[in-house]
Amino acid sequence: MPKKCKKPCKHPGCPNLTDGLYCIEHQPLHPDRPSAAKRGYGSRWQRLSKAYLRKHPLCVKCMARGWFTAATVVDHIIPHRGDPHLMWDESN
Repeated sequence: MPKKCKKPCKHPGCPNLTDGLYCIEHQPLHPDRPSAAKRGYGSRWQRLSKAYLRKHPLCVKCMARGWFTAATVVDHIIPHRGDPHLMWDESN
């Protein structure tokens, strides 16, 4: 029985052909990890993180070094590990 045709790797710019989504070189590091939305980073997180960046436009770690760099991501100070109180606490 014939096999299915190989497809290009989904990684941007990768010309390798593969049976799955990604070639061996670009396999995800954590294949069993749930999606960002399933880990709590859905539309509510997107909305709140954008609002936080508007209020706090500079990178905290860069400012500690005396650099003034625009912040591009929002991260927790204390990892929440699924704790909703830490997840949604704006001071964290």
